[in-house]
Amino acid sequence: MSQPIRFIDEDPTSLSEKKVAIISAPLANTVSWVGGTEHGPAALLKASLAVEALDDELLRETWQVGIDVREPLALDGLSSEAALARICEAVRRELRQGRFPVVLGGEHTVTVAAAAACASQFAGLHVVQIDAHLDMRESYGGSSLSHACVMRRLHDLGLPCTQVGIRSFSPGELDFLGHDRPGVFTTERIRREPDWVEQVCGRINGPVYLTLDVDGFDPAIMPATGTPEPDGLSWHQVTSLFRALAARHRLVGMDVVELAPCPGAHHAVFTAAKILYRTLGYIFKETPLPGKRG
Repeated sequence: MSQPIRFIDEDPTSLSEKKVAIISAPLANTVSWVGGTEHGPAALLKASLAVEALDDELLRETWQVGIDVREPLALDGLSSEAALARICEAVRRELRQGRFPVVLGGEHTVTVAAAAACASQFAGLHVVQIDAHLDMRESYGGSSLSHACVMRRLHDLGLPCTQVGIRSFSPGELDFLGHDRPGVFTTERIRREPDWVEQVCGRINGPVYLTLDVDGFDPAIMPATGTPEPDGLSWHQVTSLFRALAARHRLVGMDVVELAPCPGAHHAVFTAAKILYRTLGYIFKETPLPGKRG
């Protein structure tokens, strides 16, 4: 009999209530450079077993809120449209049970389905994107559901978004967004405006869906991604933003995408697992835990 899949090396079966559900969505239909994102979810979960259950900042064992890890969604051979429909239904199922959905990609396209599912339940949803790229193309590589188009598809759904860590874009994307682009926080802008976290939080009215494309990080700490860009965000910058978002707004769903494991970069996969655990800690910081262990 196979062992159940876990996130963090603790047994949650004794917990009467599970507040989080992790959904692996290993979609990789539109990878445009280095491949491997279909292996990201399994690698992140495996790396999480090496993450300490006691969070070193929060001094809490966040796993005790109850974290269920679902069997990976069967997406092989499906069109992007069919895969997104399956992801959307999986997220809606968790929302109906009152659980916080975490989607592990796969390519960034999975966000279209997950955010749409959350928007169907939470009015006024605002998407916060951590990313090196705007992902605002109308189409890319002949597909309107490319990973390079995910934020354009969310715009089509009428979802407001704030984009953080941006440092790569096309002329057409800039033309689409217009001259001012107040919701785009490039790394250059972040350096220039020290109150950028406050600005991000101040733009949001309503619940938040958080999408973390790991290439938003500096590639020195996150080389395990298909499209790395120099001059990315630091661990401190990302955690500062996530801490503030969780303190000031209601986060209702999130994803971690574009993780492409590669030889010699096990630290990057571990970083992805730890940032997910840390973020869940921020989100459930005020949730009572069953009890401390000796």
